[in-house]
Amino acid sequence: MTSSPRERRRAPRARADFQIRLNPKEGAQPATLKDLSTIGLCCSSTQKLAELALVAIDMQLPGQAGLHAVKGAVVRCEPETGKPGHYEIAVFFTEISPASKAALADRKSTRLNSSH
Repeated sequence: MTSSPRERRRAPRARADFQIRLNPKEGAQPATLKDLSTIGLCCSSTQKLAELALVAIDMQLPGQAGLHAVKGAVVRCEPETGKPGHYEIAVFFTEISPASKAALADRKSTRLNSSH
């Protein structure tokens, strides 16, 4: 069985389209979530971040009242094709509470949109 190099992920990802905040205690930068799993996320931001930079992330899953605060390390930051001034940022979670991990696991097979 062969798989694409981009599909080496250890956890399934749910497509997502809602706002999150990067580094909320240091002048939060808004970002738009693209996909999400129990071990990481991919988002779009106007903020360029260095690989291996540690980031704090606040997010509220659509349809849920609670705020999830996680920490992670930037594993990729590349300019977005066709979106000048925007970067696609991939983050691997380094700190996530059991409650947040469970909430993400419950959502992994669903598309997460702010409009739903």
